[in-house]
Amino acid sequence: MTQPRQPPGVNPLGPVFVSYRVSDGAPHALTLAWALRATGVPVWHDETDLPPGDTTRRLDEALAAGLSGAVLVVTPEIDRSTVVRDVELPALLELERTSDFTLAIASVIESPDRPSDLDFEAPDRLLEQPAGTLKRLKQYHLSSDADTAVLTHQMALQRMVMHARLRRDPLVIDLQTRAAPRAAVAEAGLVVRTRPPEAGHRAPPSEIWAPVATFLAELPKLVAESGASRVVVRGGAHLCVAFALGAALPVTSGWPLTVTDRSGDWRSEQDGPAVALVEEARTLDPQGRALAVAIDLVPGPAPIDTFESHLAATTYGASLRITLRGHEMIPPASAAATVAELSRRIRDAASNCQTNRVALFLRVPFPVALHLGRTLNTLTVDLFEWDDGTEPPVYALTVTVASGRGASPIIEIATTT
Repeated sequence: MTQPRQPPGVNPLGPVFVSYRVSDGAPHALTLAWALRATGVPVWHDETDLPPGDTTRRLDEALAAGLSGAVLVVTPEIDRSTVVRDVELPALLELERTSDFTLAIASVIESPDRPSDLDFEAPDRLLEQPAGTLKRLKQYHLSSDADTAVLTHQMALQRMVMHARLRRDPLVIDLQTRAAPRAAVAEAGLVVRTRPPEAGHRAPPSEIWAPVATFLAELPKLVAESGASRVVVRGGAHLCVAFALGAALPVTSGWPLTVTDRSGDWRSEQDGPAVALVEEARTLDPQGRALAVAIDLVPGPAPIDTFESHLAATTYGASLRITLRGHEMIPPASAAATVAELSRRIRDAASNCQTNRVALFLRVPFPVALHLGRTLNTLTVDLFEWDDGTEPPVYALTVTVASGRGASPIIEIATTT
């Protein structure tokens, strides 16, 4: 005898399920899924997250994992989807009856009378629901990246409301930019994922930056809404992303921050002494308006001196290279003091060069990049990422960061990365 399906559970910090019609909704769902991930909201999306198997089984597994919400993507052909109408929607409406579950609608169906407005009746009409069943829910336009950003921010904000209600402290940000996403992440407040690098490349793809920039603009508000007194970042990321995240939460924001990796906890409070550093400063071209800074705090030589190759091909007023004096890895206890010393040397060199523009090239532990981003809020920083997907390898410009301006610290995105 077939056992009846048990009512699925709600996890206030679980993933958000994306429901859509494949024939015309797949591109919208994929864009939305990546935008949600970049905003810190984990996602169950069948193309990238759900295990293989028949549709009902995959949905059961997603629901059994515990969801915090769902987004129903409404496109013209959704009326042809019996899976959405008869399987997914009833389950999601049942979950929506609890206050810890957020069900939102993302629609491309515009009003015939007012083309710039949504047709708020369309979801009920297309999915054969009683009048008002879906109309009462919050509906968001999917016509532009700006519209998508409104939806993703609201989902992230609701997640932080739940975080505060659960009295979680600290706020954990689980960050990963190099690996394929997975929906299940253990109880992190914000789960940030971006598209991994293209095959054969190390630098992040250029399309990650617009949603990341939007997320970083809202990050201080999200941290405040979370109710946490401290922030913990764990995972791993491209160093340019780590630096930009740090710039979104500068030391002046007041939140203590710890970065956790396999070697331990890298805290923002000073604990141990700074490691010994070697500095090499050079004056280059009088016509150059920026300072080029290479920081290499990884024991052992780089596979190729790409920084020197870059200097030979670009005009800078001066350069600064900072390396380890010894041959040991930086201990986490020395993070705060070492970052403070790095920041001082960069500021002094920029002052000597009479510029506030710095081109930054990093080969450092991930936590150092993030903490350093918190300390350079008076400088405009062009962030480069090493990429060996070309021959020879190059430093690729990714974004320009300048924090403390009341918006996203990412003020410019490179046209190619």
